[in-house]
Amino acid sequence: MTDPRFLSADIDPAKDTNVSSLKEQAMQLIDQELNEDQKLHDDAAVAILNDYDGMGAETFLKQMHTFSLILNALNNKTVFLEMATLLANLLRAGIYKVDGEALDAVSVRRDAIQVQVDGKSTMIGSVNAELLTILSLGKESLETERQLMVIDRLVKRRNEKNLQAVSGAFKIPLHDTEKITLLIEKLFDGQGNFIRKTFEPMIDELARHGNHAFELLWCYFKALKGRANRVAFLNALQHLISRIKRPKHALRFLLADFCRHPDRVEPSDRNAIMLANILLRTYNKELDVDIEMTPEEVLNVRNGLDRNVVHYAQFRIDSVEYRFSSKVVAIHEKMVALLNAATPGKPKPSVRHLLFLEREIFIFLSLLSGKTAHLILVSALNEYGDPKAGIYRTLRAATYLPVFLQHLKIIVRGVGRVGTRDDVSLLRKISEYGYQLSELSGTPENQRSVVRTMEWIDNVIRSITTVNWHSA
Repeated sequence: MTDPRFLSADIDPAKDTNVSSLKEQAMQLIDQELNEDQKLHDDAAVAILNDYDGMGAETFLKQMHTFSLILNALNNKTVFLEMATLLANLLRAGIYKVDGEALDAVSVRRDAIQVQVDGKSTMIGSVNAELLTILSLGKESLETERQLMVIDRLVKRRNEKNLQAVSGAFKIPLHDTEKITLLIEKLFDGQGNFIRKTFEPMIDELARHGNHAFELLWCYFKALKGRANRVAFLNALQHLISRIKRPKHALRFLLADFCRHPDRVEPSDRNAIMLANILLRTYNKELDVDIEMTPEEVLNVRNGLDRNVVHYAQFRIDSVEYRFSSKVVAIHEKMVALLNAATPGKPKPSVRHLLFLEREIFIFLSLLSGKTAHLILVSALNEYGDPKAGIYRTLRAATYLPVFLQHLKIIVRGVGRVGTRDDVSLLRKISEYGYQLSELSGTPENQRSVVRTMEWIDNVIRSITTVNWHSA
């Protein structure tokens, strides 16, 4: 996603158009650079135009082999990096459509992949590092999908077969699987509600099982369809993570789950990003109190961030940029559809839930920085900063105007953390909309909110220009 306005109620994101454009650009390079080797040219054209839907192991092996041949042929040419980026983006968009058994057949090595097809093992060496990362993340997403499926079956029916399936999916010895799942089941009543008073006496025993306890507990919560007390449950998970002291692993699992279905909005998405926001910090007052949302004051935090975890999260998000961005678009599109619904009824998730989910995402990205964070926050600034934008023209916009304006303030502060000098002109443009934004609703509270946001924009512009001037 490269259009800075992709997060907009006014335009169709046209996700498929993005892939078509990537294919077109790659084909132009193939025609331009590989015209002396007709076989490689033709094989490259097939690989680039391939649709990944249901792709089997043999075809996928040929696909990756051809990608390596293309990059080897262009290794010393000026277009190498451009082609490597195009192939990586095509694989990134298609990897999750590949048949699960085909991905199972692939093993990622240090700088190579090994593929098992019909009992025969084939190794492809010197594979581009970014392609290897995308493959690893694709396999990881498939693994997470299976883990959630087997937990769902175990919740519905506890028997030896389902316990063995959980043991295999999570790579935990069967004895430990039985022990952890029995502990977890004691935390919920017959209606799926989380019983907080049973958690604290068991936290030491759960913590001894480390990441496995966290992963299984998260999957149980999802399988119980959110009937558990969400806030109490999240608070318990925070305490468990702090005991395990493996925030990167927990973050990996949460982000893999969040990006699993980029075209859908899941009830657990907000919970996942709230926990992710907590994992980025070295100290959290939230551990001592139940919270409904991440407080805006975390945007003041710089020294209190765990730099290793932040860098890891940034790497993860940038590695799955297409899926993460598509997920954010899906959330925004669903919210806009509900804002335009003449008779919304009682939809699940509600507009308010989706707004709070967006808020968590904007805070998360503001704490991260990086390419994807910058792209999404600038797009959000275009959407929430322009009073003529579609979000403000939706049928029910007036009802949620205070929340829109609060979003804008958070986005501005986020751009202040991740922005560059190139963003100053957009910030100045948004600043000029201050009067029009305050006129959307004449309530004194909304007007004060706009004034505060415009003050933040001035502060952000000064901060960005000062940093750039000193670094020049």
